[in-house]
Parts: sequence; C-alpha cells; structure tokens
Amino acid sequence: MVYHVPILGDEIVDKLNINNSGIYIDCTLGFGGHTELIAKKLNSKGRIIGMDLDPYALKMAKEKLEGKYDNIMYYNNSYVDFPKILNTNNIKEVDGFLFDLGISSYQVDSAHRGFSYRFDGPLQMKYNPNDNEFTAKDLINTFPEKKISEIIKNYGEERYHRKIAKAIVSNRVQKKIETTLDLKNIIFQAVPFKSSKILSRVFQSIRIVVNDEINTFTNSLSESIKYLRVGGRVAVISFHSIEDRIVKHFFKDNAKNDSDCLRLKIITKKPIIASRQEVLNNRRSQSAKLRIAERIS
Repeated sequence: MVYHVPILGDEIVDKLNINNSGIYIDCTLGFGGHTELIAKKLNSKGRIIGMDLDPYALKMAKEKLEGKYDNIMYYNNSYVDFPKILNTNNIKEVDGFLFDLGISSYQVDSAHRGFSYRFDGPLQMKYNPNDNEFTAKDLINTFPEKKISEIIKNYGEERYHRKIAKAIVSNRVQKKIETTLDLKNIIFQAVPFKSSKILSRVFQSIRIVVNDEINTFTNSLSESIKYLRVGGRVAVISFHSIEDRIVKHFFKDNAKNDSDCLRLKIITKKPIIASRQEVLNNRRSQSAKLRIAERIS
C-alpha cells in the first residue's frame, strides 16, 4: 500500500547526514515510514521523537514500529508543541527535524474525514478527527463571501475564486452546505467546465485554513532552528507552492551574513524532486519538493 511508502526516503536519509547517536524529531510521523528509515541508522544512544496530530496514524505507526525499535517516543500532538515535549524530556537541542507536509493517502481515502471531493462525506477536514471545534462546514457556512474568495485565491491559487465564493454563499442561504458532495456540486455550478484540478485547489485551500496549516508550519519552522544543534539539519517535504516558498525564503533569510540571523547553510540549492521511477511507483510523490538546511552557527 502506498500509505507505507515514505516519499523521497533515500534522499532524506542521505541528506539529513544522520548522527548515529543523535536525536531526531519526525514532526509528521504518519505511518512511520521516514522514522523507520532514520531509526535503522541509529545506535542504542540515538532517539526519535515522533509526532502526529492524527490518533489513527499514531496508532498504526506504533503497531508497526514498537516491537522493532525501542528508541522512538510517540506523541499525539501537533508539531507546534515540540518545544514543550523537548522541555518535558529535558532535551536542549536535537540533530535533525523532518517536516513532511503532505496529507496522507489514507486520510484522503477516508470518506468520513471529509478531505476529498472523490467521496461523499461530512465537511470535516480536521487532522485530529476528534476535534470538532472549527470544521470545513463551519467555514463554508459562516465566512463572508469576500473572505471565502480570498482563501480560495491565496491558498488554492484558483482563478475562479470569486465565482466559487459567490455560489457557496448563494447556495447556503437556501440550505446549509453539509457534505463534500454538496460543495463539489456547488463548485461545478460556478465554473465554466468540470475539472478535478479546480476541486483539488478549492478543497486544499479550505483544509489549509481549517487546520491553520500555514501559521502552524511557519512558527514551527522558525522555532526548530533554535533547538537545532550546530551541524544539525532541518528537512522539509512540501507539496504545493505556498509551503515551498515559505521554506525557500526562510532558508535564504537565515543563510545571510547578518549577525541578527541564526546562520544556516542551504544544502539543497534547488529542491530535490522524486525520480521518474518513484513517481511511477507512488503518484503522490510527483509534486513533492525536498529542501534541507544545516545550522552552522
């Protein structure tokens, strides 16, 4: 199953320059594919902190890895909580961070999670399905038309953002928008042609806002450098241009000869992308971009 295939796994292991007795944080554990590759390189002194907001992903990772490796700690937390977890474990610095920012195949394929336009399900879209504080249904049914338009434009980069936002607001006046199929049909009413790419961009934009993904990632990336030892590396796999730009500019800004900056050396001058063979084996890897930087001061 592609659920268990870690994207750019060989490249991650190679470019993280793993210290056998180091401490690593897998900020997005998923089903544990990347963590296992790192764990294989560690000796008895090495440790991995694996974090995932999705309790089901964490459960599956533990079932897969607990019997094989005794140097992995598991936390059902957002990666924004990593400083608190390090403090709890009296860890001052680590040797590496890994952020895999993609939504997993099993999350997309689980209709009840509401992430995908391919299945009819509730408009939920939360990485932690037990958190119903603010869902996609809340956003779609309460946000002003202008705000919905801005979200679709900024986070989906969709040209028909105004028409789609107008159609959403017009439809919800008559009847609350409850399901992914409801939203899909409204989007297709608004645009001049049916396109899975348009659906994907709109659903992506809503998911990003519902989970506050950009702020969470930006803040966590900034914090990660403070806890990275000199010589340690931070690796980010992103899947759309917004996230990739954030990583690119963050690395560049912190690689300047400026005494006010925490100095980084950019390891990947251009992002690493999946090989043709990997894309054939795992279609999800097609849009993946890996960037890595090392702390040098």
